[in-house]
Amino acid sequence: MFIVVMGISGSGKSSIGRLLAEDLDWPFYDGDDFHPPANIAKMSAGIPLTDEDRIGWLETLAALIREETRAGRNGVIACSALKKVYRDVLRHYDRRQVAFVYLKGSYETILARMQSRGEHFMKPEMLKSQLDTLEEPWGILTLNVTLPKNVIVHKIKEQIMEEKYALGILGLGVMGRSLAQNFYRNGYAPIGFDLKPKLPPDFDVRVVTSLEELTAALTPPRTLFLMVPAGAPVDSAIASLKPHLQAGDLIIDGGNSYFADTERRVKELNAEGLNFIGMGVSGGESGALWGPSMMPGGSPTSWPQVKEMFEAISAKAEDGEACVAWMGPGGAGHYVKMVHNGIEYGDMQLIAEIYDLLHRGAGIPNAELAEIFAAWNERELRSYLIEITANILQRMDEETGKSLVDVILDEAAQKGTGKWTSQTALDTGAAIPTINAAVESRLISALKAERVVAATVLGAAKPYTGNKNALVAAAEQALYVSKITSYAQGLSLLRMASQEYNWGLDIAQIVPVWRAGCIIRASLLSDITNAYRRNPALPNLLLDETFTQAVLSRESAWREVVQTAVGLGIPMLATSASLAYFDAYRSAVLPANLTQAQRDYFGAHTYRRVDREGVFHTQWE
Repeated sequence: MFIVVMGISGSGKSSIGRLLAEDLDWPFYDGDDFHPPANIAKMSAGIPLTDEDRIGWLETLAALIREETRAGRNGVIACSALKKVYRDVLRHYDRRQVAFVYLKGSYETILARMQSRGEHFMKPEMLKSQLDTLEEPWGILTLNVTLPKNVIVHKIKEQIMEEKYALGILGLGVMGRSLAQNFYRNGYAPIGFDLKPKLPPDFDVRVVTSLEELTAALTPPRTLFLMVPAGAPVDSAIASLKPHLQAGDLIIDGGNSYFADTERRVKELNAEGLNFIGMGVSGGESGALWGPSMMPGGSPTSWPQVKEMFEAISAKAEDGEACVAWMGPGGAGHYVKMVHNGIEYGDMQLIAEIYDLLHRGAGIPNAELAEIFAAWNERELRSYLIEITANILQRMDEETGKSLVDVILDEAAQKGTGKWTSQTALDTGAAIPTINAAVESRLISALKAERVVAATVLGAAKPYTGNKNALVAAAEQALYVSKITSYAQGLSLLRMASQEYNWGLDIAQIVPVWRAGCIIRASLLSDITNAYRRNPALPNLLLDETFTQAVLSRESAWREVVQTAVGLGIPMLATSASLAYFDAYRSAVLPANLTQAQRDYFGAHTYRRVDREGVFHTQWE
């Protein structure tokens, strides 16, 4: 086989390649030595090479690889291989016999190296052109150039030569494949299995055809990662695995399982000597591939076994902190992910309602709204969902020439996690009206045929005739405080669930996990993190001084937006629910006294008094 050590100039690929070749007693080839004179002359003159310049050079190296491997000889090549098409040329003849290692470093680190080395035709001034050309590989072993050289060589040998597998992955759909590539790229080689694998041609992770072969390839205590649909498929996969496992082995469920199922599985497997982690994974395909937000919980003794590799593959916040942390025992991890999804439902609905008010109500075109949302994304509302909303609103439909969002049917689907959040909140006794309104809004959206008929019978919304600029400014403020209120509800639910299930959830540890990689990532989360670090026992986010002032200073704009929507007939279930929650939460007195009197009147349910202790009943008739 041939190992190609790749990276931009200055990454140390030649030094590492030589050391690796010496350690393996294999021939070493420096790709730079194979450049034709014309290429060297261009680079020496500070002129970047084109694809046409490189193709002949790459084909020469590919021919070398083919000739040597056909003769049964191994080798190590140091080659920049900056683009995917370049790498495809190098492994054109037999991809199974060509392994790539990517040496990755920051611009500052590489520049310093280039400036300190001796004479070389590749000048430091060429670094930018290298970075512009680079297409970072995915699914190959990626090592930081700042690691000691002997450590880099050891990791290459361990991952590529010795075929030691850190974990097995069952289920190689989009998410499973992406996580497998992420693990491999970060130095934790996985081995995969799927009942009906449909793998892309560039999927380099080893895949086996039986669970027996999968488990035999792992050194006990084994780690098995399930990426299968929630529900019965998880139980089926566990049952299929158990005959091949032994005490101390660990099974991880990375799907969107219901937390009560995870609680049951932890207890059942622990009783059999097996460990189990139920882990929420957020970020979709891109997050799984490049860094997800992860929320593990389950058998506490298992966390040290996987902590390092989960931190390696996770998203990283702006401060470099890994977006993964231990949530708690039992079903805590999947519960936190469920509430995360509930908050996501609320966030999306709040944005949709503001869009509806400004577009359908105030008549602002989508192109203009795209600019408005893009501007909001530069301020307090900066978040992934605001960013993609701006992108969505500017996209045109190629077939009709209309704004694409205007030709998308207004029926929203759901996979159940938002509904679960509402259901479990009722069981727990937590008030989450914003999230409930988001779930209900999706249910109402499904009544498309009925709504069309109702619009002809009951009338349509009125047009807005006020100052549009003022409404846009108020909408920004209303959206921000509605989001704060939605988070306050979701985090209060977590606090109450933690008490009910005895999980010991740490909000100050949970919120930072959401700062990158996941769908609800937003700059707001840093402020929320700080609030709970200041006061871990904070009962409600609205009681933190920072957020108290943020809401009170925007209260008038908030009310203006809701009142405007009510006047126009634009539904804002989630936004108005957020405001109503705020008003209810800050009310020292609520009309529940009348409700209690009614209950006692028709059902003798009794009541308590404000002026003395005890339980009372009145004979009303």
